[in-house]
Amino acid sequence: MKATIFKTFALLVPAFLVACQPPARGKDYLKAHPQELAEVLKACADGTHRDAQECSNAESVKTLDQKLRSLSPAH
Repeated sequence: MKATIFKTFALLVPAFLVACQPPARGKDYLKAHPQELAEVLKACADGTHRDAQECSNAESVKTLDQKLRSLSPAH
């Protein structure tokens, strides 16, 4: 009986913790919300952002933006 309760508890706790964290904002979302992109990039740079996937998405958007700017004709 105790083993069954322990197994159930061991399965539910991680599921509960994962459910508490909102999903990572995607690249399209961050591209459409530059203020939030800047906030995520700042938090990732100073190590206070907890979501590695969101940091990766933000860095990808930043890199793509820099590349597109470098390709656009100078005015």
